[in-house]
Amino acid sequence: MATYRLRSQLFIAALLIIFGLAGSLLLFIQHTVNGEIRDQVRNGTEASVRAFETVQRQRELQLSQSAALLAELPPLKGLMSTSHAPTIQDGSEPFWKLSGSDLFVLYGADRQVVALHMTTPGWSSATVERDLKRSLDAGEHASWWYDDGRLYWVFLHPIVAGEGPTTKPLGLLAVGYQVDSAVAQQLAIVAGNHIALSTGDTIIASTLPAADEAELQRQVRLGNVNTTAASGGLTLKTDQYAFSTVLLPGSAPSPVRCYVMMPLVPVNAFIRRLNSTIYLICGLAVLFGALVFGFVSRTVTRPLDNLVAGVKALAAGDFTYSIKPRGSTELMELSTSFAQMRGQLLALQQQRIETERINALAQAASSISHDLRHYLAAVVANAEFLYEADELKMKKDEVYEEIKTAATQMTDLIDSLRELSSQGSSINPTRNRLTDIIRRAIEAIHARPEFRSAKIVLSAPDNLEAMLDARKMERAFFNLILNACEASQAVDGAVSVTAADTGRDLEVRITDVGHGVPESIRDTLFNPFVSYGKPNGTGLGLAIVSKIVHDHAGTVAIKETSERGTTVVVTMPASHDSVEDGVTSTVG
Repeated sequence: MATYRLRSQLFIAALLIIFGLAGSLLLFIQHTVNGEIRDQVRNGTEASVRAFETVQRQRELQLSQSAALLAELPPLKGLMSTSHAPTIQDGSEPFWKLSGSDLFVLYGADRQVVALHMTTPGWSSATVERDLKRSLDAGEHASWWYDDGRLYWVFLHPIVAGEGPTTKPLGLLAVGYQVDSAVAQQLAIVAGNHIALSTGDTIIASTLPAADEAELQRQVRLGNVNTTAASGGLTLKTDQYAFSTVLLPGSAPSPVRCYVMMPLVPVNAFIRRLNSTIYLICGLAVLFGALVFGFVSRTVTRPLDNLVAGVKALAAGDFTYSIKPRGSTELMELSTSFAQMRGQLLALQQQRIETERINALAQAASSISHDLRHYLAAVVANAEFLYEADELKMKKDEVYEEIKTAATQMTDLIDSLRELSSQGSSINPTRNRLTDIIRRAIEAIHARPEFRSAKIVLSAPDNLEAMLDARKMERAFFNLILNACEASQAVDGAVSVTAADTGRDLEVRITDVGHGVPESIRDTLFNPFVSYGKPNGTGLGLAIVSKIVHDHAGTVAIKETSERGTTVVVTMPASHDSVEDGVTSTVG
């Protein structure tokens, strides 16, 4: 059977089971029991309807009396006399809990909802006011409210103060009880049969099995059930039912209909008289079905389990899990195709990793070689100028400074690469004042000729302290503030630097007035070799900042950016013995 196609195997197994069980039992029973059922069903459903109506009247009287007693409570009257909706909303919760209801509404004398409590939130005050006004206009003291798939049995009672001529209306109390499967189950116990409640073409609650409830809902929506008929019969998924219907009073404009449904249980009494024949046939059919399904499970399920295990292993990144092709033709083809796909994915993954590694090396080498050639060209050119300085009547000090500057820039580039290439933390933290470190970084920026007049405003507590590597954090703040100055240079604006202790961390905010960070590089701004708007930028400055801050167990990120400026936030662990005296200074 392993050489057959999977569809053929499943069809044969299903066909054998259907003919073995359903064919030998259902057809035999169907033609022998119909006559005995009719009288029992008719009498049973009529009795169930009468019992349901009696219980409904008793329950309505009981719940209505409970609402009346609650409306007479002096504390509730005193609360309603305030006429202040927020006060009534807050103060009415104990009365709601006392009522034990699922819906609790207080309606003011000004015809507005002043308190609303629901076990299952979802209804708005407008929805409640709509149903409440409808019930009042109809003069109902008990009503059915339905909206958004939920049905409530609501009881209304006025709240008045005083007696006789001094009677003063304070409002109206409405308590509702949601009708769901639990309520239907209670009604079904009394009726002795299954209960289904519907409004329009929607089944709200029932005690039917899930499959039968879904089938009843489907037939009601298709119009297969005559909702105006007093009684009838239905064939659902798991059983046949006889039903009688009752239209619940006070349920307009969404009429609520109750179906009292009796399973055709008497059939079982007749079936028991046929047990001597049925048990033998059923036993043989079950045994035969067990043998067939056992064979199918060994033939079909085991190869599928092997294939599923292979898929899970592949999803987990295991490209070595082996799948042995076996089973039906489709399973063998699927297993072979999966093995080929796994090999192709492994090859593509290795190729992608190698390509990414080569691209990264090429990008790094290109950037480094470009910068080094630029600095070396400056050194060579100025060395020639220094050699011919006397003939060209040039100042050797200026040429020497140019050579020194280029050499320093090459050294900084190499130090930056060494910093980024180190795998672990390379800091030597000591207790330092954060404000002093930031000030030194600002002074270093002002030492550069192009930023001597730059306006940098520092606002921070005077003695914020933390365990920091002062030299490296100074370099990190120097890079961040330098970027902010370069961004603000075009609009001649001030750079703001603020530091604060948030309770758990030290937070430093650096804000410029530039044109913002382009969206294309916002997510990769702190990666190596990412630069924007700098002709001679190496793209290493912010990457170094990120590594230094992370080595200090901190974080650095862009808090916000727009055409009006950018704010970068640095967060680091704090030492909480810092002095709270504040200082605000303007440098530049």
